[in-house]
Amino acid sequence: MRGRYKRDMGTLGVLFIVVNGLIGAGIFGLPEVLHGAVGTFAPWLLLIGGVLVMAIVVCFAELTKLTDRSGGPQRYVGDAFGPYPGFVVGWSFFAARLISQGANVLVLVAYAAALWPFVGEGVGKVVLIITVLGGLTFLNVIGIRRVVAVLGAMTIFKLLPLLVLMVVGIGAASSAGPVALPQFSAVEGIALAALYAFVGFENATIPAGETKDPRRAMPRALMLGLAIVTLIYFGLQWAYSHSAIAGTGPDAPLTALASEYGGDIGALLLAATIVMSVLANLTAGLTSASRMPPALADDGLLPAWFGKISRWGTPANSIVFFGTGAILFSLWDDFLALAAVSTLARLLAYIASIMALPRLRRDAGRPALNPTIAIAATIGLTLSIWAATQTNAFQWLTLGGLGVAGTALFFIARRKSDAVPS
Repeated sequence: MRGRYKRDMGTLGVLFIVVNGLIGAGIFGLPEVLHGAVGTFAPWLLLIGGVLVMAIVVCFAELTKLTDRSGGPQRYVGDAFGPYPGFVVGWSFFAARLISQGANVLVLVAYAAALWPFVGEGVGKVVLIITVLGGLTFLNVIGIRRVVAVLGAMTIFKLLPLLVLMVVGIGAASSAGPVALPQFSAVEGIALAALYAFVGFENATIPAGETKDPRRAMPRALMLGLAIVTLIYFGLQWAYSHSAIAGTGPDAPLTALASEYGGDIGALLLAATIVMSVLANLTAGLTSASRMPPALADDGLLPAWFGKISRWGTPANSIVFFGTGAILFSLWDDFLALAAVSTLARLLAYIASIMALPRLRRDAGRPALNPTIAIAATIGLTLSIWAATQTNAFQWLTLGGLGVAGTALFFIARRKSDAVPS
């Protein structure tokens, strides 16, 4: 199955997926929540969060050096522990990401409706959903190189206004003064929200089979991408926490900050930036998650239909399946609570992938651990396990239900595979 895909994505394309997988809509509402909890310590909390998540990223960077095949967490866990554990991780991640993609496009609709009210309901809403997800699906089918070009333009258009706001805000901020250390209970209560702002980097590891020299491109992009996003988060939070509106309770804190310095034009520009940010996040999500079923099909863990390759060298059936499913979920308004399941699936993928790293390194003829990996793995596992314990029974039951449904497909695919003469 190797070599079937066109390797049209380089380091920059992987970097775009990392950045846009991390920066979605969450950071636009987070500054006031963090400031209300820990005051001017909020920027430092985000910086600490980025450093801690870097431990997980270091482990993933090491994992990407050990394979050039698509699948990301599914590939790592499957190669280390066998087909079924890899399938469970891959399928759960895919199914949960499919659901959250539908939820995320509704976030896009909500922000777009603030600019263009006619898309907020009825026919206008349906047309916007189908246009966005259908367009992204078509773009992915005709080649990942085109996706990278579009994603690059989106990244520039969404980061430039944020960087301008950050620089203007820091320049206009009041004197920083001493940082007041908050109570531990305050930090503990808000730490999970801060951590969730850094979830999504793993998306970039999935399309390794369509990446040029992924063993070099992916580690670089993962490390650089998280560093860039962490500094942007820090700068934006610093600008907000030292502004006159910090602590006043605005529902859209960064929009309020833009209005403070740029008036109505600034607020309008920031609103458009949020729409672009969510659209770029949707693009990165579809590009990565739609590549999970082909990786499973390549190993005979899903029906071969998911692995069919188009004349553009892309897994067309899987991409269309994902895009269609996301459209259907987005038209069903009673499922938004399921979006949190996506985060739980990712945390379990982090835990399983980190646990796979020593075995994969031994299989590659390397020492199971070195001091850097040992420290990173310990921090990454502790952080991921702690975050997973903060979820509720509904999310675990939902994820378990997705796993049961996928298991049925697994055994169907395995039975067909065993029935084919070798």
